[in-house]
Amino acid sequence: MVTNLRVHFCIEALDTSYHTKRALFCSILKFLHYRNAPLYKNPSVQRFIAGITIGFSIGWFFFLYQHGQAYEQALLRLYEQEAKNRELQQDLNELVSEQRKENEENQKNLTIQEIELQFTHGRQLRLSQLTLLELKEQALHELQFVKRKEIEAVSDMSDLVISLLENKVFVVEEQRFQLKVEQFHLSTTLKIKGRILPAKH
Repeated sequence: MVTNLRVHFCIEALDTSYHTKRALFCSILKFLHYRNAPLYKNPSVQRFIAGITIGFSIGWFFFLYQHGQAYEQALLRLYEQEAKNRELQQDLNELVSEQRKENEENQKNLTIQEIELQFTHGRQLRLSQLTLLELKEQALHELQFVKRKEIEAVSDMSDLVISLLENKVFVVEEQRFQLKVEQFHLSTTLKIKGRILPAKH
C-alpha cells in the first residue's frame, strides 16, 4: 500500500514537472519568436517610425516655409535697396549735370564769349559794303585770341588789345586802312567801336 502511494506520487510529480517545463518552454519560444520577429511588424516600432516620419515631414515643410519666407524677404530687401541705389545714382547724376551746367554758365559769365565791332565814318570815306565787311572780318580775326579768356585778364591787357588793333594795317582791294578805337567795353561780349582811317604808311 505504501509502495503504491509512493509510485503514484512520483508519477504525479513527474507529470506536474512535465507540464511546468512545457509551459516554460512554450513561453521561451514565444519570447524568442517575438524577439526574432522583423522590426517593421512590431506595432510599437511601426508607431515609432510613423511618428518620426510625420514629425520629420512637418519639420521639413515648416523649414521650407520659413526658408521661403526668409528668401522672399531677402529678395524684397535687395530689390528695395537696388531701387534706392538707382534713385540715388540718378539724383547724383542730375546733381553733377546741374553743377556742370552751373559751372559752365558761371564760366561763360566770367569769360569773353562774343566780339562785336562797329565802324564809324565809313560813309565819309565812301567805302562799299563789301569793303567794310572785309575790313571787319580782318579786324575780328585779329581779336580772336581774346575769345573765351577771362574778362579780368582781358581788362588787364586792354591797352595791349587796343594798341594791337590800332597799329595793324588792313589791306582791302589795294586800299590800306587803320582803326582808331573810340570805345572799348568789356563784358561777356567785347564791344568795340572804331573809326576807319586811311593808313599813314
